[in-house]
Amino acid sequence: MLQKSSVGKLFVGVSAPGIPPDSYGATDEDPSSYGMWSNGEARAAGQEVIGDYLQLPAASVTDTYMFNQREVDDKVFAEGDTVLMVLDCTAHTLRLTSAAVQYVIDIQQQHHHQAEWVLNVNFGDYDQQVKLLC
Repeated sequence: MLQKSSVGKLFVGVSAPGIPPDSYGATDEDPSSYGMWSNGEARAAGQEVIGDYLQLPAASVTDTYMFNQREVDDKVFAEGDTVLMVLDCTAHTLRLTSAAVQYVIDIQQQHHHQAEWVLNVNFGDYDQQVKLLC
């Protein structure tokens, strides 16, 4: 993440190709969407499975000191972090790893046979710069 505003959240995840964004331009609530917001909110099939960083399992926090030092909207990933996303179509999981957190989201049964996924990055009306590394 090259630049992340200190105000507001940023979402990274995956979904089915071609889904329409909502009225705010976001895709995180689509029934095919899986991912996590920078404040720790996690979504599976468009539904909230974790409300925020306070609900993250303790085992998901890999650097407690860094995690505790970060602002609320940057708990999971912040400016300067490399966020690794691994979509495992055999294990049916999406693993997100940052400098402070590692969390695994289970892909629900109705999406186990989905052959194509697209990357989603959602954020509000503030400056962000994300660099995609392959």
